[in-house]
Amino acid sequence: MSSPSYYDFIPNPNLPSDEDIIARCEEVGFSRGITITDPSTHSVSTWVKCGMNVTLGEAHMQHWTGIALREAGISDVQVAPVFRAFSADYRGCRIGYIAMQYIEGTDCDANDVDLIARAVQALISLRVPSTATLGHFGSGARSILHSFFPGWLPNANYRSDQDFFDHIHNILETLRIDFQGDISSYSRVLCPSDFNPGNFRKTTTPDGQSVVVVLDFGATCFMPLPFIEVALKKDRDNFLRSLIGKIEYPRERSEDVEALLSASGRLVQYGEKPIALPLGVSSRTSGR
Repeated sequence: MSSPSYYDFIPNPNLPSDEDIIARCEEVGFSRGITITDPSTHSVSTWVKCGMNVTLGEAHMQHWTGIALREAGISDVQVAPVFRAFSADYRGCRIGYIAMQYIEGTDCDANDVDLIARAVQALISLRVPSTATLGHFGSGARSILHSFFPGWLPNANYRSDQDFFDHIHNILETLRIDFQGDISSYSRVLCPSDFNPGNFRKTTTPDGQSVVVVLDFGATCFMPLPFIEVALKKDRDNFLRSLIGKIEYPRERSEDVEALLSASGRLVQYGEKPIALPLGVSSRTSGR
């Protein structure tokens, strides 16, 4: 049997056409998504996530993570397999669609901090490909989405990882924040930055194993190591404080994290318009 491909989704011949999926999503007003029933079993088999903030990059990130978890031998944290992903114009807006396996279970809440910590620990421990760029898998630095930025988007057309590094350096310099580190020197990690408990689902396999399923990869990207701690420590509430205490991750230069947190907080005064862009990098105001 050949190894799974990081680029090819898992075929599902029972899925309706793209046009049918679009029509059904339109019926519900492109809310969070729709379910699809397998005609052969009459049971729900597929969940379709749809919306203006849904991207092919997110789908590839989800697909990569599922394969990486299996290759790492991690079975108690899983990802819904992706069957198909596409985008289409709708009344002048670009809508994304991700069709994935529907996994029965119960969405987590703030009382499930141990289960969520298990999932986050597994994600950040995965080995990132040496050739991976920042952002979603295969999508380049332009696809970065992280809570460091107001609105979570840098809104910059990065042409390379170096553009991102230069942008962070310029932001720190513009805000007059002392920073002696080098963001580009850090290793790259899989970095979730949206820890909403509803992004995780608890379920039990037929053989009785307790499993946590990670449901949302919109704000999960390859990022330099300090950005894990930035995501965990920004806008902390009681849930995040508990979560931080249960996760182990490399802490190399605490002063770098504090500088980034300070910059993130002060960026709010500028709104979502990017500041201090590197030479040759244009702003992007249309979102993702």
